[in-house]
Amino acid sequence: MFKTLKNISSLLLLLVFLFPTIVISEHHHEHFVCKAKNEKHFHQLHEKCAICSFEFSIYTLVKEEIVLQKDKPLVYYYSNYNSPYFYNHSAYSFLLRAPPIYTSEV
Repeated sequence: MFKTLKNISSLLLLLVFLFPTIVISEHHHEHFVCKAKNEKHFHQLHEKCAICSFEFSIYTLVKEEIVLQKDKPLVYYYSNYNSPYFYNHSAYSFLLRAPPIYTSEV
């Protein structure tokens, strides 16, 4: 019983996977090809066959491993903004102003 069930399921799976290939290979119809070179004429719209233009997509599952860096505690902290030189010379803040720009109006 188990062996016959196994054989039937294997044939069913084989048929499921080979059915699209068999349908595409057995699907025949005329494809219109225009052979006129210098004649002016009008063609009716011939849509492409959905069965002939179907392509199987290969799906592969690729897992990306994202490596996150672990937080390291800081041994020291140095601030570039609070320099002792500028901290002591805060009385000269008027030197930070730019000179006025003179423009001549016509």
